[in-house]
Amino acid sequence: MKRFRYINTFLCLISLLVFVCAALSTINGKAEQQGPSDVIRKFNASLTESMKEAEKLGYSGRYKILEPVIKDSFALPFMATISVGRYWKNLNEKERSLFLETYTNWTIATYAGRFNDYSGEKFEMTSESKPVQGIVTVISKLTQPQKEDIEFYYKLRKLENKWQIVDIQISGVSQLALTRSQFVSVIKNKGFDALISKLKNKIKDFSRSENS
Repeated sequence: MKRFRYINTFLCLISLLVFVCAALSTINGKAEQQGPSDVIRKFNASLTESMKEAEKLGYSGRYKILEPVIKDSFALPFMATISVGRYWKNLNEKERSLFLETYTNWTIATYAGRFNDYSGEKFEMTSESKPVQGIVTVISKLTQPQKEDIEFYYKLRKLENKWQIVDIQISGVSQLALTRSQFVSVIKNKGFDALISKLKNKIKDFSRSENS
């Protein structure tokens, strides 16, 4: 009887292990199935949701909706590093941590602050390119009643087995390159603390707009 109990216990443990491995395999499979276009669709859906309920949600509500999807969709640490160019290597660990946190908050605040109303706008997926040196371009069009359509060229890279946005081009202009030019200029002329102060003030401006 004792031997039977041991065998039974062993079989139960094997069954549990098989179940856990199968579950993990399913989870990982789903994560790997999210392609570049899926990332943009998810991001567009959150933007549309925050725009449709913009007035009801207010700035803080829009920020809350967009925060998780932006952190998930954008390669924020990579973009933050590129945005300060050669000055990144001169920052100590505390400054790097502060900049990444501020850069992340500023990115979310920018979307929450600018996409603050809705008048029938729609996002449409246009195309997805084949990888070129590891970069996939997904084109998404924003259609606006009585206004010209805007095409967003999202550049995505696979980082840590996950597709993430590393840049956006609008009318042929790289937003990351534009940001880098502005940030580097501030650091060069006024220093790192001035850049942090400038970004925090931008965040405050978006936040104040909720009560304006």
